[in-house]
Amino acid sequence: MTVAPASELKTRLYLTLVATFLTALLIADVTAGKFFQAGALSISVGIIPFPITFVLTDIVNEYYGREGARLMTAIGAAMLVFAFVLITVARVLPAADNSPIPQASFVAVFGMSWRFFGASFGAFVLGQFADIQAFHAVKRITQSRFLWLRATGSTAISQVVDTLFVNVAALAGLVAAGEIAKIIAVSYAYKMVVAILLTPVLYAVHGFFSARFGLVGAPVEAR
Repeated sequence: MTVAPASELKTRLYLTLVATFLTALLIADVTAGKFFQAGALSISVGIIPFPITFVLTDIVNEYYGREGARLMTAIGAAMLVFAFVLITVARVLPAADNSPIPQASFVAVFGMSWRFFGASFGAFVLGQFADIQAFHAVKRITQSRFLWLRATGSTAISQVVDTLFVNVAALAGLVAAGEIAKIIAVSYAYKMVVAILLTPVLYAVHGFFSARFGLVGAPVEAR
């Protein structure tokens, strides 16, 4: 079997990471309309796959630099819009009489409003770019040491932006301010706990990529 050159392997790996990122992102967005009970609060199930994007963003930041992470974010944003347009068209088309899923059920599941889509889209874009900037700022300050610090630190900063934006934009005027504050606090705490718990996974993936593919981290970038 012919072994692909290192540059081609790195490109293939990037495509795989982006594809996995997009899958987690789109599933989080599509399932966000279902809520589960967390104590006294109802929390969207979209926060279950969403933390996977944290690890993938950190890996791409680490090996492909700021530009690689920005490209992945841009592709993700474009695919969110594309998916929303396709779902909107599917919702508008009337269901046939013999459709296994009736129109009302389909709309109930996929009936995300422009407001909720705008909230999730804006939160994603702002959160991702905050993550990218914070990751590389910490990497520069620590001179590429302490992977856990730049990964967790960038998540801590970006999820303040993400969690505040999505909940305020989507729920303001619909839910009491105190309830929104509770949802923000619980969601942020959940994301940070998961991000910390995923740190060993990040190190395992980092070690595997370095050993299996011979990848090295992207050089420290200027401001």
